[in-house]
Amino acid sequence: MSAGNRSRGVVLMGLMVLLALGGLLAVRYTESAITARQREQEAQLLWVGQQFRQALESYYLATPGPAKHLPVSLNELVRDTRFPQPVRHLRRIYADPLQPEVPWGLVRRGNQIIGVYSQSDGTPLRRTQLGPGLESLEGADHYADWRFMFIPRAAPGPALPAPVRATTLTPPTTFAATP
Repeated sequence: MSAGNRSRGVVLMGLMVLLALGGLLAVRYTESAITARQREQEAQLLWVGQQFRQALESYYLATPGPAKHLPVSLNELVRDTRFPQPVRHLRRIYADPLQPEVPWGLVRRGNQIIGVYSQSDGTPLRRTQLGPGLESLEGADHYADWRFMFIPRAAPGPALPAPVRATTLTPPTTFAATP
């Protein structure tokens, strides 16, 4: 083999190594960009979910009279017509950040909405330390398991007597008389 052919072979090999490295870098960049996008969507989902939860609580607490209730549609959170001046508990019905074209899943108690969730079956990147008030979402395997709910506490009733606690009885100690 001549020296010219060898140098062309080395150059060709070097070019192939550079192309392989460039391809590897492109794959790494794409993976990190996809991960960054997913983290951003998760953060948006957590924020939007909290907005819905707070709106449900606001709607419930604003219910006039002693019989409190929750909305039967999400539109009631945007325009609550139970008052002479309509009240907004939610600025707008936010789209699901993970699937904007898919409506929110609704958690109902009877016909009343107590929560919303994304219908995405994707796997969350974050599973712990989601933030204060979001402890119930930790450890979920799918975004659809992240339920943003407001569950009203039962109205306090008459005070019940304190439960009687069982105590363990110890046998009395007997002393033998010494003569």
